[in-house]
Amino acid sequence: MAHAWQTLADGLLTQRLHLHLDEWRTTVEEGQALPDLPGTDVSVLAERPSPLPEGREPATALLEAAALGFWWDLPQRYGTESRNVRGALQRAADTAAEDIIAEQTGTDWSDAVTVVSGAAAWWVGFFTVIRHRGVHHITLEPHPRSSHEQALVTAVRAVAHGMATRVLEAALRNSDEPALRAAYCRAIEVGIGMEPALPRLLDELAELRLVDLVSTTARWRGRFTKYAGGTGAGQVE
Repeated sequence: MAHAWQTLADGLLTQRLHLHLDEWRTTVEEGQALPDLPGTDVSVLAERPSPLPEGREPATALLEAAALGFWWDLPQRYGTESRNVRGALQRAADTAAEDIIAEQTGTDWSDAVTVVSGAAAWWVGFFTVIRHRGVHHITLEPHPRSSHEQALVTAVRAVAHGMATRVLEAALRNSDEPALRAAYCRAIEVGIGMEPALPRLLDELAELRLVDLVSTTARWRGRFTKYAGGTGAGQVE
């Protein structure tokens, strides 16, 4: 059941990207300040994350095994040209990956963890750009109240850890490497530590698409509450 719910969450996420891609592009091209996030640099939020180095086909295969091909492919396809500017969200993604990898670089699984973490910053950034045109995740009232950068940074960490855990789970199906098992344990430990703060984070994010992104990717007990409760998904769209 959880696997089916995850498939639904991934599909809804992809659908929302395509539904709002033109709206996102317009906002990015205009480059104006976001009304609900003053001081945020829209161009940094839209930058394409770093790709996998050439010759890392096994890491790509691992992403596909984790059903995360879409997760890193879509930011590569639609993200804007990188100016090598590391904003707060990108730095949070880097830190999330480093916490899990713990200097075990150069492996297929560490490469895959790095790229899914980098993609987490882009996905959070995508829905942040169009957040002011969304609705509150509970009331469905338009124009959620203003948010702040720290909430987005925490959201990136939660999403990056959730997706990295999916990668490690896929890797563990075919390997019993001690470093890999240790990385998985670190990912689970971080998820447990983050869980108590997630309800407050979702309240701070407020907007439906951002809340769904975080709540269905982070590893916590409320992950599929919407689906388990029988609430329709994508009802606004």
